[in-house]
Amino acid sequence: MRLRLAFGGRRLVRHLRDLLPTHPFATWQSPETLPALVLEHRLPIYRDFPGVDRSLFDNKRENLRLALRRLDGVVIPPGSLFSLWRLVGAPTARRGFREGLVLQRGAPSRGIGGGLCQLANALFWLALHADFAVIERHHHSVDLFPDDDRLVPFGTGATIVYNFKDLRLFNRGTSSYQFRLQVTPDALVARLLAAALPAHRYVVKEADHAFVTMPDGLYRRNTIRREQWNTAGHCVANEFLFQNFSKCHYDRPEVQ
Repeated sequence: MRLRLAFGGRRLVRHLRDLLPTHPFATWQSPETLPALVLEHRLPIYRDFPGVDRSLFDNKRENLRLALRRLDGVVIPPGSLFSLWRLVGAPTARRGFREGLVLQRGAPSRGIGGGLCQLANALFWLALHADFAVIERHHHSVDLFPDDDRLVPFGTGATIVYNFKDLRLFNRGTSSYQFRLQVTPDALVARLLAAALPAHRYVVKEADHAFVTMPDGLYRRNTIRREQWNTAGHCVANEFLFQNFSKCHYDRPEVQ
């Protein structure tokens, strides 16, 4: 009960703050696709995680399909703010969302709307490759499973909880961006497009990756950096983004 009241209070604060936004929220879902492809990212829906019921991944696929109805085609003009939860809305059973895999208090569990973090992961990864300022992003507190064909550097995901842990992106560039999203039988396909091809591109890399044994268990660390390349093929900037240091829910033999 205490936890539920705390969540309700945070949601109320969020709602009141959004009544007077500092920037307009992106809301328009265009049926037309913007012409310039910035990046495409595919994420497998089904993963080989020990002890996880496969039906939770079936439900995740349905949850993603429902969320994409409110997200696919959304256009983020310059000077506007993208909010995942303002577009998707509450992931409730009444709206058709199912029980999927969620993270609660640092451990895997089941919950309505489970699996939508994969959507946040995809959008955050795309945003790192464009002229977005990350206004709000929450990192995963633990590393639940060993790598299973991981496609992006460890620690570049985003966790969300309706609606006080959101993913919010501000378009600080001069061109409109658009998310096009699709659920296939086995993957989430996310594309970032622009009204015009940007004058530069970003490359996101990790450094200093290592597993560290601490008295209370195994931890994983790395540093995420971003390079900026111009159209002449020269790297003109290399910036630090963030560091990760998360406790692993597996041990060293599983890493191998």
